[in-house]
Amino acid sequence: MTGQITFWTDESGAVTVDWTVLTAGVVGLGLATAGVVSTGLQDLSGDVNTQLSSNSWNMFGNGRSSVASFDFSGGNALGWLGGRVMDMGGELGELMVLGPGEGTGYLVDIPEGTDQAVIGFDLIAGDSLDNSAQWGTDTATVMLNGVPVAVALASGNSMTFDIPQLDGTTVEATVSVAERPLGGNGGWNDSAAEVTITVDQPTEPIQFELLSGANQGIGDEFWGLDNFDASATGSPGF
Repeated sequence: MTGQITFWTDESGAVTVDWTVLTAGVVGLGLATAGVVSTGLQDLSGDVNTQLSSNSWNMFGNGRSSVASFDFSGGNALGWLGGRVMDMGGELGELMVLGPGEGTGYLVDIPEGTDQAVIGFDLIAGDSLDNSAQWGTDTATVMLNGVPVAVALASGNSMTFDIPQLDGTTVEATVSVAERPLGGNGGWNDSAAEVTITVDQPTEPIQFELLSGANQGIGDEFWGLDNFDASATGSPGF
């Protein structure tokens, strides 16, 4: 009995030997675990870096911030003045529609520190728009702050563009669909163009306007606006 008590109360011995073995085991387990999860961690860190660096993220001011976006679904045209949202049927669906002499506008608010503002939209030439001596010239004029930046001309529903060269403003217009029925009125061809406007170093809100030069009612011909999107790109600190 005396020997057992002596064993339990004995404080002598090489404790460091036991501690070294335990520590080595823990380190070995840690290295083995790191080897298993390291690949996954590298993939995850790469995904996080991609998202933080992308235009969809703006925490560090290196991305693009959406200012306004409208596809006019459900009749949503909050903030727009003029025009009307109508369901034109077929592939067109709901658009901001303009008849003869009509216009529509939206004030794009520009955040402080914006380096570039980008406005993109689809322009639709619908039904019997044409360019002829008999029926006149059917145009659509795109304006920023009262200044024309692009004029679309529909001839047999094939669009062409006259784009003035303005300092600090770049306009690109590409006809994406030409001369085929898109809307519900299958008797006429339509055309669609993708338009992008880039404004460098804007210092004030941008008043966007689209003016229709059609000369017949919407039942015969129209200009349409769809998928409007305005965004701003800022420098560090934006």
